[in-house]
Amino acid sequence: MKWIEISITVEVAVIDEMAAIFNDIESNGYIEETIENAPNLSRVTIYLGEDHSEIEWAQILKKALQDANISYENMDCKTVDDEQWYHSWQQYIMPTRLLPDLVICPAWQSYDASTDPLATEQDVMMTMDTKLSFGTGDHETTRNCATLLGKCIGHIPVDVTEQVCLDIGTGTGILLMAAHHLGIPKLVGIDLEEEAAIQAKKNCEHNGIDATIIHGNLSDDFHGKAHLILANLTVDPLKILLPMIREKLHDNGILIISGIVDDRYDEIMPYITEHWSILEEMVEGPWHTFALV
Repeated sequence: MKWIEISITVEVAVIDEMAAIFNDIESNGYIEETIENAPNLSRVTIYLGEDHSEIEWAQILKKALQDANISYENMDCKTVDDEQWYHSWQQYIMPTRLLPDLVICPAWQSYDASTDPLATEQDVMMTMDTKLSFGTGDHETTRNCATLLGKCIGHIPVDVTEQVCLDIGTGTGILLMAAHHLGIPKLVGIDLEEEAAIQAKKNCEHNGIDATIIHGNLSDDFHGKAHLILANLTVDPLKILLPMIREKLHDNGILIISGIVDDRYDEIMPYITEHWSILEEMVEGPWHTFALV
């Protein structure tokens, strides 16, 4: 199979809008690269099917960006085969320390503790596989969600052995791996994308994690309640979820959200403050992560 590879340079502030556009045109994953000496810019590369030519996909993407009022630089297109596509983004994904004693290693990589200055004898390594370039643990939002999860467990007035953790938009299931490592036994992941749900289930099973993975949407397909809810998404779906997600949360539970970039911070804050109180906020680079009650 052949893939159309399109690379575009955009401002970091529009990455979540770009992700929504990529979802609408059914891209097969994307790579986000920082640009040296230009911290406000990212190089984004997406992969599209052969149902359109390079020129046609470029026109479709240009129109989508124009409709969204997103400016860009240097749109480059080329056709690659399956092997080139698979390896083009895999090369960017390396083992990552998701928690102080938890290393996530991509299935196609190896982890050498002797070269890791943070390695200890207490480290646990879990393996993550994916055919899409998301949910690999190397993004600030993923790390900070895991960090806040570790901090928030002690705030729940229920013993950790009885806690339920729900991960909305679970992707590869990587935050469920963190929750399992932190001792939470009852895990649920939900994702609108069938392929993501399948991959999350495989990753949990491979690492010996007992988790319920749901392909569906929160309101119709998750009928229980959780003590801890994770939603590492983007601003637009968070604006929909924040007013209604409390009905899925136990009393005295905690909601952890991320995917909020600096330039959309003011846009999301009314949705947060109207319905929630901020327990803690973490900021890394342009990304904000909140624990809410």
